Amino acid sequence: MATRPKQVKRFDEINVSQLSLISVQERIPADFREWTVEHVDEQRRYKVVCQALPEYGVPHGTDNDISAALINLFIEQGLPDDGTVNATPYLILQAAGLDTSGRYYEALGVSLKRLVTTNFFISEGWRDHPRRRWTTASFRYIDRLEYTSTSGEEQLDPTSVLKIHLPAELVRSVRAGYIKALDLAFMQSLKRPPTRALYRLLDARRYNPEDPEQRVASFQVGLMEWAQACKIVSDRPSLVERALGTAHEELIERGFLSAVNFYGRGQKKVIEYVFGKIADPPDPQLVARLTLIGLTRIRAQQLVQLHGQDLVEDALDRFAALISSGYKPRSKAAFFVDLLKHPEKYQVADDVAPLLPIGTEVAEKRKRQSQALKKQEEEEQATLEESLQKMSHEEQVEEVMRVALVMLRGDLKTSELDAFRQLLHHEDPLALRQWLLRGVANGQRDAVIHDLRTRLNSL
Repeated sequence: MATRPKQVKRFDEINVSQLSLISVQERIPADFREWTVEHVDEQRRYKVVCQALPEYGVPHGTDNDISAALINLFIEQGLPDDGTVNATPYLILQAAGLDTSGRYYEALGVSLKRLVTTNFFISEGWRDHPRRRWTTASFRYIDRLEYTSTSGEEQLDPTSVLKIHLPAELVRSVRAGYIKALDLAFMQSLKRPPTRALYRLLDARRYNPEDPEQRVASFQVGLMEWAQACKIVSDRPSLVERALGTAHEELIERGFLSAVNFYGRGQKKVIEYVFGKIADPPDPQLVARLTLIGLTRIRAQQLVQLHGQDLVEDALDRFAALISSGYKPRSKAAFFVDLLKHPEKYQVADDVAPLLPIGTEVAEKRKRQSQALKKQEEEEQATLEESLQKMSHEEQVEEVMRVALVMLRGDLKTSELDAFRQLLHHEDPLALRQWLLRGVANGQRDAVIHDLRTRLNSL
């Protein structure tokens, strides 16, 4: 079995991944401009229609990687109310796990145009999870696309700065927490786009859409119905089975699937997927406890995945003890995060001994954990600084653009971001990176933006 890469946990919106709005096929017929999927069972009935422009065809292949990357960039940039993702081509390709050396820039431009020109109509199949109901939705995966270019109005190039507006339906759903964990590193390590797309679809189908905390160990579906779900253009069972064969083999080899079984014959053939050993998502009860103190579900999941369940539970105990002792932070959520990251800064009073680790074996354990975490953070920072120094100048520019897009999201116009890139080519990118990080970390974000605009205006 191939070695599993280091896990990078990210997220996926459950509607788009379960509905499989993007064909798993790497290549599509020239006339594949629309598709319709109708699903009827004892539980519910829904219909999904996709209509694309003739010059682009329906979304397929690496569009799956790009669409997943946009969701995670949206989350990483703080879930802005207007659904805007600010990015460079390099940042999108990097988030999608695609080659950033040059050959994918043209493909990215085509993919973005396909996603912004394709219309989806979903009848009674879009889950409004906060209201616990199925609804009808109509949207494009990208609602609006703006970008700068030095090589022509229509041509995307490595120096472009993009402003991508996601549709309101997707934005509302992600912001409401209707998401699931996605092992993005594992998905990106799969060899071919069809395998990655099938992995994303199968991983989503493990979840009960009405209760995402429930997951299945296996499921069965009619082969021809599954062909519709995957948007495979064939009405012959043998060709559908062959089209999925390579992806099945790799997913079994990598341990995501333990078996793929077929039953019956012809059009009535049924396919059964049996899932292998896969990492469990964060404990839903622990995530729920974190949301009660003001954290969003997304942020709560990220903290558990980053620090581990034991440290988070430990921090929650200390949090409860400090609050009960009379401590009144301005923001409970911010206080908890600081307590989790820097436990040595806070001392719990003696009169709440049941929750007080001081002078006990638990205290020593927590001290060791804190020291280990601090050492790990210092080592990671040193490794990052070393890797930054080894980067080429262009790579350093892209890294600083990534930091700026995340730290200053929504405050700089596309033209200003473009000018900032030019500034980076004339000054030390790493020095500007440190200036940005230090200013924002010290609560001087507005001053940083003002100073930066002054410098940009003087170019």
